Amino acid sequence: MIRKTLMITAAAMALPALAQDSDPSQTTVGSLDGTIDGVQTAFVVVDGEDVPTGWKEVENGIEVTLRAFPEDQPQSDDNSLTIRLVADTASRRTALQSGEVSFTRNGEMLSATDDAIDLSINSLEVTEDSLLFEGNIRTTLAPGDKDVSVVSPDGVTLSADIQATVIRAE
Repeated sequence: MIRKTLMITAAAMALPALAQDSDPSQTTVGSLDGTIDGVQTAFVVVDGEDVPTGWKEVENGIEVTLRAFPEDQPQSDDNSLTIRLVADTASRRTALQSGEVSFTRNGEMLSATDDAIDLSINSLEVTEDSLLFEGNIRTTLAPGDKDVSVVSPDGVTLSADIQATVIRAE
């Protein structure tokens, strides 16, 4: 009986470790909360070694890359989300110039580009090497090179609020 209680206690103590970053060289720098095909979901945006999260100045604005993993699962390339966007910062209203979203779920890769991405940028603030990004993304993801639009019934719909503070990429 005591052995069974100890095993249950040890298993219960291990559960919180699954929710933490699986790689100590990675840091949580933001969140993505919303829905995938209508089902509530949450992701953590991470930065660290071998993670493409960051920002840099490019010819037509700022390029931001965010790498995220489901909040309730161990971090794995088989379950990940990568958002890369270029935002025009020259005008009063920051606008999406181009973007790519790739979502891997249980090893299946889905993607979206420009016309399949609707991004509202609420805040894009640079302070030294840090960039605060807040916005909302709505995209329709499809397997391979399948051509879809934001409102296409074919594909997987992702709609989420994004908040992240990322460091300038080197």
